[in-house]
Amino acid sequence: MILKSFLVEKNLSLIENYNLVLISGENIGLKDELKSEIKKRFSNTEQISFDQEEIIKKPDLLDDQLNNKSLFNSKKVIFISEISEKIKKKIDEIIEKPNDDVRIYLFGKAFDRKSELKSLFEKNNTVAIIPCYQDNHRTLSEYLQKKLKGYNGLNQEIINFLIENSGLDRKVISHEIEKIKSLFKDKNIDQEKIINLLNNAYNLDFNNLRDSCLEGNKEKLNKSLGNIALQNEDVYFYLNTLNLRVQKLTQLLDQYKKDKSVDLAINNLKPKIFWKDKPIIMEQIKKWNMKKLEKARQSIIETEIRMKTKMNSYNTIIIKNLLIKLYRLANSTS
Repeated sequence: MILKSFLVEKNLSLIENYNLVLISGENIGLKDELKSEIKKRFSNTEQISFDQEEIIKKPDLLDDQLNNKSLFNSKKVIFISEISEKIKKKIDEIIEKPNDDVRIYLFGKAFDRKSELKSLFEKNNTVAIIPCYQDNHRTLSEYLQKKLKGYNGLNQEIINFLIENSGLDRKVISHEIEKIKSLFKDKNIDQEKIINLLNNAYNLDFNNLRDSCLEGNKEKLNKSLGNIALQNEDVYFYLNTLNLRVQKLTQLLDQYKKDKSVDLAINNLKPKIFWKDKPIIMEQIKKWNMKKLEKARQSIIETEIRMKTKMNSYNTIIIKNLLIKLYRLANSTS
């Protein structure tokens, strides 16, 4: 049975109809949040965590937990991370012999369309799968409004700033929300303070890289490349950040066709460009046309595919090569 993630977020009790649930997808922030909410919901129940490799190495490990009752709790909740096709045989056994006293929540990455494990959870009505797709601007906007409900001063400009500063990464936004709640305990958000709070060195470093390459500024790009240490675990954040800016420039060119003025187009663009980004985007738009932006978009897609088929240790090199490619494209005459 497929459960929509946005419905589960609104009503977590939906998962209580199933003792075996697979939570999968590329949205790490959403998966972590669902796990946290499930743990809170069953806080009075014994909770045990494994990863798949532990169960594969010790086949009896999971069986012992399924068959042995606790002295203190009649029920258990088991979390198993890093799920793949390797565990399907064990899952088949659990489905054949269900235990109503044990709930199992499996967490894994996005599965291939041909995945037998994914198909099993989709077609069997006694178990459930929650696909966690990547967020977009709309879903993150709703998420921010929900998490910061009751805060004065929260406006669309701040929401847009938070989303773009995160590279569409819910996990990053979740951390930023905690910072906001710590700083504005009176629930009155000050726009200047929030910019200083969230423009940390980590985000600024990569934003400088992004902006210098899209401006075609060789000196700034070389300086930024020399000053930042890219992290393998954040490569998809970098890709999303680049992709968001390419999308923004594409939307701006579309708006320019209507307004015949870059200034007007920037002011009329929705969602609105954060005021601090306006001069940077003014410089970038001078370098780009629709044809070049389409090439940039294709390069980002190809980079993502390449990263997913190569060893992780090379991903930061692939990102640097993409930045250089975008810089050259910005300065090209095509």
